[in-house]
Amino acid sequence: MKIITVAAVLAAVVSTPALAQEGPVQGKDGIRIEGQVAWERLNDPELDQGINYELGSGISYGGEIGFDFPVSNRVVVGPYANYSASTIEECEGQLCVSSGGYWAAGIHAGLLVGTNGMVYAKAGYGQQTIDLVGPFNDNGTIINFDESETGGGYNFGLGYDHSFGENFYGRIETSISESYDIYGFDFQRSTVGVSLGARF
Repeated sequence: MKIITVAAVLAAVVSTPALAQEGPVQGKDGIRIEGQVAWERLNDPELDQGINYELGSGISYGGEIGFDFPVSNRVVVGPYANYSASTIEECEGQLCVSSGGYWAAGIHAGLLVGTNGMVYAKAGYGQQTIDLVGPFNDNGTIINFDESETGGGYNFGLGYDHSFGENFYGRIETSISESYDIYGFDFQRSTVGVSLGARF
């Protein structure tokens, strides 16, 4: 009987670390803050007309904040919000059209893979701002523009998250969004980028 009791105690002690390792989402939940950098493209493809209005491509940089709740041992869900500035600019003489920034907010869901990995998807609403600055010669009349217009629409993203130690992580992500009726255009925003962040 004593041997059976000791064996039961040892089994309980030895199994405790294993149970802890299999706890909810293995550190992928909680508040997260990250810095982001990506290649970005802005265009308006009119497929029915066979025309692609290209504003250009460049580098976007910004950040994201989110809070993820565990809904099972392998799944987290929660809200996110991000903002990115951009280097995209197209000029005709002194008149320039450029990206005035992009923000988005929505729902983030992740599925754990392996010990430190997670694949995730994001879906939400975002707004793109376009800046118009400079002089325009309208048949001899000079019009000086210094204005911005903003439109909104869907925002989708897919990516992979990998943890480095207890708090830090890196990500690779691709996203697509569309912002409607900006100076008469419906701009699609496509990105491929990386980020570094921390969870608390």
